[in-house]
Amino acid sequence: MKTISRIIAVLSVFVPVLLGAKDKASVAIVVDEATKAAIGKSIDNYASQIRAEGKNVFIIDVNAATDPRAIRDTLRYLHQNRSLEGAVLVGDVPVPMIRRAHHLATAFKMNPKIRRDKSSIPSDRFYDDFSLEFDAIGNEGPLWYYDLSPKGAQRVECDIYTARIKPSKNDPEHGFTELIAEYLDRAAEAHRSNGRKIDRVFHFGGHGNSSESFNARIDENRAYYEMFGFNDGSGRVDYINFDEDQFVRDRLRKILAMKELDIVHLHTHGAVDAQYISKEPYTFMTSGHVANVQSFLRGKMRSAKDKAKMKADLMKSYDVPESWLAGWDDAEQIKKDSIRSASVDIVLEDLDGFESGPALIMLDACFNGAFLHDDYIAARYAFAHGSNTIAVTGNSVNIIQDHWKNELIGLLAHGVCIGNWIKNIQTLESHLFGDPTFTFAFEGKSYDAQVAFPSAKSARRMLGQEDPSLCGFGLRQLFRSGDLTSAQLLDYLKNDSRMNVRMEALMSIVRNPADYDALVSALSAGLDDSYELVRRMSARYASICCDPALENAQKEAVDNPLVTSRVRSHLVGGLYGAHDTKDAEEIADKSLSVKERGFAVSAQRNKCNPAAVDPMLELLSDPEADKALKLKAAEALGWYVLSVRRDDIYNGCKALLEKETDPEIKDELTRTTARLDDLAYCR
Repeated sequence: MKTISRIIAVLSVFVPVLLGAKDKASVAIVVDEATKAAIGKSIDNYASQIRAEGKNVFIIDVNAATDPRAIRDTLRYLHQNRSLEGAVLVGDVPVPMIRRAHHLATAFKMNPKIRRDKSSIPSDRFYDDFSLEFDAIGNEGPLWYYDLSPKGAQRVECDIYTARIKPSKNDPEHGFTELIAEYLDRAAEAHRSNGRKIDRVFHFGGHGNSSESFNARIDENRAYYEMFGFNDGSGRVDYINFDEDQFVRDRLRKILAMKELDIVHLHTHGAVDAQYISKEPYTFMTSGHVANVQSFLRGKMRSAKDKAKMKADLMKSYDVPESWLAGWDDAEQIKKDSIRSASVDIVLEDLDGFESGPALIMLDACFNGAFLHDDYIAARYAFAHGSNTIAVTGNSVNIIQDHWKNELIGLLAHGVCIGNWIKNIQTLESHLFGDPTFTFAFEGKSYDAQVAFPSAKSARRMLGQEDPSLCGFGLRQLFRSGDLTSAQLLDYLKNDSRMNVRMEALMSIVRNPADYDALVSALSAGLDDSYELVRRMSARYASICCDPALENAQKEAVDNPLVTSRVRSHLVGGLYGAHDTKDAEEIADKSLSVKERGFAVSAQRNKCNPAAVDPMLELLSDPEADKALKLKAAEALGWYVLSVRRDDIYNGCKALLEKETDPEIKDELTRTTARLDDLAYCR
């Protein structure tokens, strides 16, 4: 009854609109009342343009007191009854803050005891993935907190797309609703006048990303050419690396202002307010390296409380003379160092008045899309005054580097709107900012409806297409629906000539690893693939699987003098982890403190060492063991979804559940078995 009443409460705002055609695809615009009152004309303009393209539009008003569950229930109702394909969240729409769901994020693993707004993940999967279930905790203003429930799915598979239109509230010259109105009018005009075909792609490699592997970027270039069919000369892909200039930031800003670029993909480190481009001025000269070290040492001196001790420590640790620290307290040198430091990265202040040019910008960085804040990097590119950008992808918390960020992006060249593409590759922390309904110009048949509402019939037709993204989408849909076997996927992985199709075959098996033998076969085959990303992801997942059957392939790959840096790091880690017993010994050692044993337990969320499984199960069965330590062990075992030990863990946890009486431990064991049951996977 609560669900029904929440639906009725929101539907009452727009019941007349529901009289539109049922069979048409539809889009919901969820907007806060204050924004709608201020810029209703622009909202209507945007909605009218979407309707003109043949889709129904439902406008849903919300306010500060609106429970996000009411919005979610309404969107689910519209999806089930009015062919809703997605929702645009405009203005101050409530922000769901998700807890106890780290396994759905790629890297976020913060201690839940840390302040709640820091240790939760802002995520619109609350609004677009209806197979997930949540338990309400409470709210603090616009932030609404939920625990992921073990009763629902334990993987992200979006039913609809969502996108935020939430500009900076700290723009020095333009107000919040003013920027929204300008953006909506610009988006509507982009629909009306769109002749923009994808023929220019640019990607950038920042410092420290993907081990700064040139091989990774070379193959990314090849992959983009294949995705968009540019090998016939119909388009081009450009790339620069962070070390091509002393201060590459200035060149990158010029590139980001180019309107002729259609898609830009930036691989960097990041924060809410910064894109970390170069870390320090690039140099290949000895004098330049010395200058960088001296600047670093002066910075350490300025931040130290005990200057004398810091000076002595630095001189001893780095074996440098005192003269290298000179000037740390000199006003002129402080100014020079400040200017020098500010010249390597892009921060919010650098984007004041900046007009970005590319239609789609993909921010492959931590925290650049942290939309719970009043200002964040993604907002400056998508919604700034004078911007030409239609959409930006960004992440609300930190992310893993080894992740297929441009999966299926070739769909955008076949009439698929940005939202219907992005919903297939979302994780808990990844988000879209801007207009999800925008479609690039295309030739031939549109596949938008087939991607929005896939069927086995349409997926099989797509599987037969030469285009790798169309074929890849068909492949993944048919495997998910059970209409394609793991043996058939293995055939695509081993024999298909298209690098992106092989990658899709590998990842489909990894994401749905019920056939464990197929998983091991896929990882073994992937280690010898010609595409660096296939090799890298195979090496990464082999290091989690730790099956002895993979060891020879891992050793052959790591001993190959042609092995690339990022692949090698995963191979070395996997070979070591498969035989590492140090953590297992520490977990079992009752002479160690609870804190020390706890560190070894929590480390398994990343390591998944096979040897650590038995000590954790024994710990959970020990009635004298510390409760907090047992809770950590129960949670850590839920990360072994791809492990050679996963069946042992599942059976062990099930047996423990039958005997466990403590409600908290029982709850954690229930969550772990749910993840193993669902073969929970995060991309």
